[in-house]
Amino acid sequence: MNKSRLLVAAAIACTGWSTLALADACLTTPTDTVGNPVFGATVQTFINAGINPTTTCIENGLWSNPSNFALGSYIKGAEGAGFGFNPTILGQYNGALKDGSTFGGNANGLDFYWVQDVGNQGTFNGAVGGAPSGGIVWDLGGQANQVAIFVFVDHGPVPEEVLENTAWLSNDSNAADGGWTQASLVHVYGAGWSPDNDIADGFVAVYQLSGGQTFRFVSVTWGGPGAIQRDGDNEIDAVGGLTEQGTGVGTAPEPATLALIGLAISALCFSRRRHKTDQT
Repeated sequence: MNKSRLLVAAAIACTGWSTLALADACLTTPTDTVGNPVFGATVQTFINAGINPTTTCIENGLWSNPSNFALGSYIKGAEGAGFGFNPTILGQYNGALKDGSTFGGNANGLDFYWVQDVGNQGTFNGAVGGAPSGGIVWDLGGQANQVAIFVFVDHGPVPEEVLENTAWLSNDSNAADGGWTQASLVHVYGAGWSPDNDIADGFVAVYQLSGGQTFRFVSVTWGGPGAIQRDGDNEIDAVGGLTEQGTGVGTAPEPATLALIGLAISALCFSRRRHKTDQT
């Protein structure tokens, strides 16, 4: 890691900032409602599905694009598509291609047009679901440590219909199955990506690689070891890459600028510590 990154990392550690912006506090009480009440989902629903709320932040906030954030660009792998024409009610959709001919129009925007992984059937890594080499693949536009997956919810139950995917990450869009690394679910935004009364946006799910690993491409498969439901398909509206610090992987500030920011925040942290010491 170069000096600029070290300075910024040290500053972030000093302030105690989260690696992803929180819109609301993380929910841990089993009876807490998650998302729109129409879903009937609680923290206990997630616990029953095997998701630990002390390691996966479950909140009721609305996703907000961080700095430098951009959606990924569809490459390949979709086998189905559709359009939600009334996102205020589940089940209001039909099969439709936005541009009339290709899957890219459905896969590259937050607009209730979505793509599906349906033909990629089988069992992978011991779980029913598609293999990453046959999943829906996007180019995230830069080296990312996390990926946000924006879903379309066609029907209940929720969160099962939201978290019916596994996210696989690689630096080779054409990698064989062994060249993809599974990412872990680390954050759920219960209000989704479009304000209510829209509910067909479900939740936004963020997946991350451990150890600061980075990747350029994501493959999203139905089912698999990262899913809590495996019913043979999924509906993905779009995806986007994030750095380990939770910013987008778009054009980043110059190293000199990063260094100045890091130094300034580090100085602020030092000042705060000194102030606390003087008070004791």
